[in-house]
Formats: sequence, structure tokens, C-alpha cells
Amino acid sequence: MSGSMNPSVDRVTWWQAALMIRGQTKTEQRNIRSVWIWCLIWFAGFAAVRSALEAYPQLPGAFTWLLAIVPIVLSVPALLANIRFIREADEFMQKVQLHGIATGFAAAFVFCMGYHVIEQVGAPNLPMILVTVPLGLGWAIGSFIVAYRHR
Repeated sequence: MSGSMNPSVDRVTWWQAALMIRGQTKTEQRNIRSVWIWCLIWFAGFAAVRSALEAYPQLPGAFTWLLAIVPIVLSVPALLANIRFIREADEFMQKVQLHGIATGFAAAFVFCMGYHVIEQVGAPNLPMILVTVPLGLGWAIGSFIVAYRHR
């Protein structure tokens, strides 16, 4: 990566860019922090709701629906923070994230379509949440590949 125009920010290593640990500019650093904070808030809400729904299956219907919507509502600020981060990032960071997201999408698509066929010949049914595994791994691998090539 070429150096930043901001001398107060050190050069970012390729793996820091791939993992969204640190940006080159103060704006990127702020936006990355916002993405991580909102993702942690979303995950805490998701885990809490899942635990509550499993621990208290006797909760009234309307309340369970309201509770089930909480992680969806919490995902909106995380999504908006990620969009802001990508829009305001420099070209290198945008390229790293675009390739990571594209690789994650492709991996999840292949997994979903392929496993659907495998289920028809006897593989066990998997919960839909497992799609997050190829999505996350694909994003990480795609980001690492692009960041490493352009270090």
C-alpha cells in the first residue's frame, strides 16, 4: 500500500487491511471501529435472543415474534456502518473488501446449491445459519488474497 497523506497515521500492513483492523486514515479507523462495535452489539443481541428463546419456549407468541425481530433491527446499524466504511475507504481498502465480499458470496452460493443436492441423496439437513460459515470464510480468504497480492 502506498503511504497515507496523513503523516500521523502509520502505514497499514496487508493483513490489517484484510481483517479491517486498522485503516490508513483517521476516517477509515473511525469507520472500522464503528463496524466492529455494531457487529459486536448485533452478535450480543443475537446470542441473547437465541438463549432466551431456547430457555423459555413457553413465552407468549406475540412477545417471541417481537424478541425474534431484535437481531434483525440490530443488524441495520451494522449494515449501514459497513456501507459507510466501504464508501469512505480508499481504493485499496475498497478493492480488498469488494473481492472479499464477492468471494464470500460465491462460496456461500456454491455451498447452498451443492449441499441442497447432497441432501437429496441422504446427507443430513443442516440449519440455515451454517451458510454463515462459507460466507465468513470466503470473505476472509478473498480479502487476504487481494491484500497479500497488493502489499
